[in-house]
Amino acid sequence: MGKREVRACVHGVARLDRRTKDLVRRLEKGDIAVIDHRDIDRVAAETLISKGVAAVVNASPSISGRYPNGGPIRIVRAGIPLLDAVGGEVMEVLQEGDDVEIAEGALWRRGEKIATGTLLTVEEVEARMEAAFEGIGDELRNFARNTLEYVEKEATLAF
Repeated sequence: MGKREVRACVHGVARLDRRTKDLVRRLEKGDIAVIDHRDIDRVAAETLISKGVAAVVNASPSISGRYPNGGPIRIVRAGIPLLDAVGGEVMEVLQEGDDVEIAEGALWRRGEKIATGTLLTVEEVEARMEAAFEGIGDELRNFARNTLEYVEKEATLAF
């Protein structure tokens, strides 16, 4: 991860937590929220938006494709940059309170690239949501199969 002068697109103080609901208690307007939240849900997104974050950096995929989740579209429609799937290492490398910026599809600290991801657009989120809607049948079938297997196993143990 080399040094490089970058023109900041979004600049702020990093606040990070693996649990979004714990992070929002510490967020202040203009902070950059760094989370590890696969499939960001509507409630988490609305809470981040209400805190007035300057941007969201997600270590995990904000939309995995397993099911259509309404969080990412709310974030990007609110005009908040969402740097997606930067990898879990960001949670180890970055420190709470670091001065960071998002530029060129990456997270930077003092001119050093910390993590790279995809800066999601409304169009990209909509395309991923459409793909998730198309695959929801498979996900529901897997859920039902797993549930029936669990019930069968537990019924045998219980009775």
